[in-house]
Amino acid sequence: MTVNRGFLYWGIFLVAAGAVLLVAQSDAVDSGLVAQALRLWPAVLIALGAGLLLRHTRFGLAGGMLAAATPGLLLGGMVVAAPQMTLGCGDVQPASFATRQGTFDGAASVDLKLACGELSVTTTPGSGWQLETDNSAGAVATVGVSADRLSVASSNKRHPFGLVRGGDAWRLSLPVATRLDLTAEISAGRGRFDLAGAQLGDARLAVNAGDARVDLAQATVSHLSVSVNAASASLRLPSSADFSADLAVNAGSLQVCAPSDLGLRIHDTTTLGSANYAGLVRVGDAWESPGYSMALNHADVTVTVNVGSVDVNPLGGCK
Repeated sequence: MTVNRGFLYWGIFLVAAGAVLLVAQSDAVDSGLVAQALRLWPAVLIALGAGLLLRHTRFGLAGGMLAAATPGLLLGGMVVAAPQMTLGCGDVQPASFATRQGTFDGAASVDLKLACGELSVTTTPGSGWQLETDNSAGAVATVGVSADRLSVASSNKRHPFGLVRGGDAWRLSLPVATRLDLTAEISAGRGRFDLAGAQLGDARLAVNAGDARVDLAQATVSHLSVSVNAASASLRLPSSADFSADLAVNAGSLQVCAPSDLGLRIHDTTTLGSANYAGLVRVGDAWESPGYSMALNHADVTVTVNVGSVDVNPLGGCK
């Protein structure tokens, strides 16, 4: 029987990448250890070179398998360890915070763009907001304020090689009495969103090579969009009103926890990834929570996974 080595090598590559993701999700290996192991990335070049050298020998098949598996292990490791490899952007220790306060006159929008650092977003009674910012190297965040908008962006001051100067530390309290459209982009950093009582219209979050934890369990939202790119995130969904959501994972991982009284329906597309919908049942082309039609409130969710993983209601809850 003739073996199509092209398909064989691709299969080995994908199995190796998927195996790392699977082991990491089971918590058998700490992601920090994976990050340390990635310091051995030159082994990929060695394996590829060995595969080429062995290509026309009797060990050609074994060499090709080695050359295919090693990049797969590297890719899987990068997906798992990306939040740990943020160039020192986590655990920022600020010296002091600059504080700004304000009040929204009515419905407003909040736009946050963090490049390297840590972001904490919480809620506060009333219609006023408070922002505290600092940077480990003294760079000043760009803040824009008006009666119906607040924007915060990391400093554009950079080192000659394009790296952000220092790490930011932001603490933002948002009002629960005001309906808000919230957009947040976290690149090479960490975000914590504890949004109890928040009234959100359109909420959009992008996490790039970082980590985010979003708790909407006691909030309301009309539409939610989450994009996880070479990163990890966890999301707790609300159940107090109907909403829709678009969740996309590209070379990353996302955990989603849904309350038991929420009618959850998921349509998904998965390419070279995995999706686990614990407690949901297949109905036509969708996954639904039992008793979906009888639930008081519903969530219609679209999930797209490309070389990553999504876990809905994972064992042990969202971390």
